[in-house]
Amino acid sequence: MITALMRIIILCVLLMPQLVLAKDNLRINLDNVPVQYYASDNRELSFIQVKRLAPEQWLSAEQFTPYGLIERHYWLKLSVELPPHSQSQPLYLEIDNPLVDRLDIYIVKEDSVKSYIAGDSVATNLRPIATPTMFFPLPKTQGSSIEVYIKYQDEAASVIPLAITNSTESFESVHNHGVFTGIICGVILIMILATISLHYREKQPVYLYFLGFMLFGGLSILSLEGIGSIFLWGNLPWIQNLIMPPLFLLTAWCAIKLTKYLASVALAEYSNYNKTFKWLAHSILICSAILFALPTFIAVIISVVLLIAVLLLMLSLLAILHRKTKDIHPLLLGAWFAFIVSLLLKASYYSGLISMPTIVISLASGVYSLQFILWGALVLRALIQQKEQAYDKQAFALEECQEQLEQARYELEQHEEDQQTMEAIVDERTFELNVTLRELQETNRQLEEQATNDALTGVKNRKFFDQRLLAEYRLSRRQQTPLSLLLLDADKFKLVNDTHGHLAGDQVLIKIAQIASRILKRPNDYVCRYGGEEFAILLSNTDQTGACKVAEVIRQKIADTVIKTEAIDLQVTVSIGVSTLFIDAQTGDSQLFEQADQALYHAKESGRNNIKTFQEFQDSVNQ
Repeated sequence: MITALMRIIILCVLLMPQLVLAKDNLRINLDNVPVQYYASDNRELSFIQVKRLAPEQWLSAEQFTPYGLIERHYWLKLSVELPPHSQSQPLYLEIDNPLVDRLDIYIVKEDSVKSYIAGDSVATNLRPIATPTMFFPLPKTQGSSIEVYIKYQDEAASVIPLAITNSTESFESVHNHGVFTGIICGVILIMILATISLHYREKQPVYLYFLGFMLFGGLSILSLEGIGSIFLWGNLPWIQNLIMPPLFLLTAWCAIKLTKYLASVALAEYSNYNKTFKWLAHSILICSAILFALPTFIAVIISVVLLIAVLLLMLSLLAILHRKTKDIHPLLLGAWFAFIVSLLLKASYYSGLISMPTIVISLASGVYSLQFILWGALVLRALIQQKEQAYDKQAFALEECQEQLEQARYELEQHEEDQQTMEAIVDERTFELNVTLRELQETNRQLEEQATNDALTGVKNRKFFDQRLLAEYRLSRRQQTPLSLLLLDADKFKLVNDTHGHLAGDQVLIKIAQIASRILKRPNDYVCRYGGEEFAILLSNTDQTGACKVAEVIRQKIADTVIKTEAIDLQVTVSIGVSTLFIDAQTGDSQLFEQADQALYHAKESGRNNIKTFQEFQDSVNQ
C-alpha cells in the first residue's frame, strides 16, 4: 500500500510541470476567421501598394475555388484578435503546409510592420524558424488585434491551414513528427542495407527493384513532409519542386517491377496482364524522365493524375488476378491499397480539395510508411519460398542419390571378388599416376619459376609484372583499396658498364634486386625487373605515404651499401618514381605505370638519388 502511494506521489511530481504547461497552452485555429484575397494577375505588387488598395478591391475568400491559387499569385488579408497571454510565452502564427512554395508574411500592429518569408522554395537560413511547419512570431501585445497580409506564391499546393499558438506543444508536435519520420527513414535505411547484402549474395534483380523502391519512396516521404527542404537541400530549395514529381513515379515503377516478380506465378498463366504490367512500367519510366523538363505546375498535375490512374489500374488488375488464380497474396493487395489511399489523402488535402483533421493527414503519412513494411514482408516471404524450393530440390536430389547408392551397394555385393581385383589394379594405377603427377607438378613449378623469374637477378620478370598488375587492378577496384607502384632506376648505370664492364654492371643489378627484396616484408609485394637497370615494385593496399616510406628505405639502403665486384668496390644510387591510385572502372590499364614513369623522369631531372611522386611531377609541370 505504501509502495503504491509512493508511486502515485512520484508520478504526480513528474507530471506537475506538464500539467502547469498544459494550463498555459493556447491554440486557436483560424478556419472561421474571414479571409479576403486579391489576385495580382501576375503583376508584382509591393506590400505598400497592396496595403493602399481600396476595400472594394478585396474579395471574400469564399468566392474562389482552391484551383485558382494554382494559376495566379494572391494576396490574402485577415484580421486576428490576439487573446491575452503570458509575456514569457510569445505568440506564433502557424501555417501547417510544408509544400507551399513561398509565403511573404506582413504582420501589421498599429504603425509597426514585421515581415517574414518561408516556403519550400526559400532557403532554410532565410526562414524565421527552420521547421517543416511554418511559424511566424507575433507582436507581444495583450488582447489587441493585428492585420496579417500573406503574399501567396505556389505552383501546386494551395491549402493554407492557419492557427495561433503560444505553447511549445506545437514545436514538440513538429519535433515528434520529425522523430517519427526519422524512425521510418531509419527502418528504410536498415532495409536498404539488408537488401544490398541480399543482392550481393543472391545476385537477383528483384533486390535492385526493392532497393530503388525504398530509396525513391524514402526520398518522397522526406519531400512530402517538408523534411528534405529543411535538412537535405535547405540551401538548394529548387531541388524540392524538381525531384518530387518524378520521385513518386519512380517509386511506382519499382513497385510494378516488384509486383511482376511477386506475382510471377499468376502472370505466367495470363500473358496479357504481364504485357500490361510491362507497358505500364515503360510508360511510367518515360514520363518520369520527361517530368524533369516540365514546369513544376504541369509536372505535379501530370504526376498526380498519372500516378493515381496507374495505382488504381494496378490495384484493379491484381484484384482480378487474385479472384481468378488465388495466387496473389493479400499483403500485395494491401501494399498497393496503402499506396493509393495515402496518396489520395495527401493530394486531396494539400490541393485544398478536401478539408481534413490533422490526425487524418498524420494517419495518411503512417499508411504511406506502412507500405514499406508490407513490401519488405513480401520480398522476405518470396526469399523464404525460394529457399524452401531450393531445399526441396536438394532433398529430392539427395533421395535420388541415396537410391543410386543402394543400387550401387547391391551391385558391389554381387561382384565383390571382381571389385577387389579391380581395386587392386586401380590402386596400382593410382599410385603410378600420383607419382607421375607429383613429377609433373614439380616440373611445372620449375618451369613456372623459370618463366616468371629474371635469369640474372632472381626477382620476378616483366611477364610476371604485367600479369600481376592486372590482378592488383581487379583487387583494388573490388576492395576500393589504394595500389602503389615504385619505378626504380639505377643512376648513371651506363657509365658503370662503360667504365667497369658489363660483369660489374650485372653484379650491381643483382645487389640492387637483393636489397629491395629484403626490405619488402609482405608476401604480396613484388620486386620485378622491368628491363635493363629499371625495376618495378608493386605494393598492394598501400597509400602514397606508405609507398614513399618504403621507397626511401630502399633508396637509402642502396646508397649506403658498398657493392663488391671483381673489378672494384662501387657505391651506386637510384632514383624512384612513386604513383598511387584507387582503381575504378575509368582507370586505364597503363595509367598507374605511366604516372610512375613520369614521376621517375621527374626524379632523374631533379638531380637523381631521390624520390618523386606523380603529384610532385604535376606540380612542377603546373609551375
